Amino acid sequence: METKKRAIRIMAAVLVFVAFVCVTNSAKAIITDVNILPEVPAVEDIITIVVSGLEGSGGVLITDSDFRMEGASLELDIFLDVGFFQMITPWSHSEIIGTLPADSYNLTVNAYYSVAYTGTDTYSTDFTVVPEPASILLLTMGIAGIRAKHRKKSRQHKHG
Repeated sequence: METKKRAIRIMAAVLVFVAFVCVTNSAKAIITDVNILPEVPAVEDIITIVVSGLEGSGGVLITDSDFRMEGASLELDIFLDVGFFQMITPWSHSEIIGTLPADSYNLTVNAYYSVAYTGTDTYSTDFTVVPEPASILLLTMGIAGIRAKHRKKSRQHKHG
């Protein structure tokens, strides 16, 4: 009788272990959206990357993030600890990166999840930082001034 109870306890422990492994291995964090704020950043704007997503195991904690920039390539890594229950949980993270020079940029966001951060999801997007409006205005006025001067000279040559 004691052997039968012991066998049942061992089987129950094995089932709990298998269920635990299945649940923890099914945890997956996905990135659903990446937004750049402001939507059309200028060189004087402080830029924020806002990442949102879903996690499928009932609870998520963002433990760390790492932003890197090499030329026009930007990369943001987000590290998530995920829960153990089967429940969809939304998550979001904001990363202030500061100002950037006028250029076109490619941003890759990686979400690393699970206990050892072995699972990943990746999202890539492109955006452009435009020159500040004052610079554009000065450039436009300079071009208009040059055209006006050129027209005046060409009229003097026609009439003179």
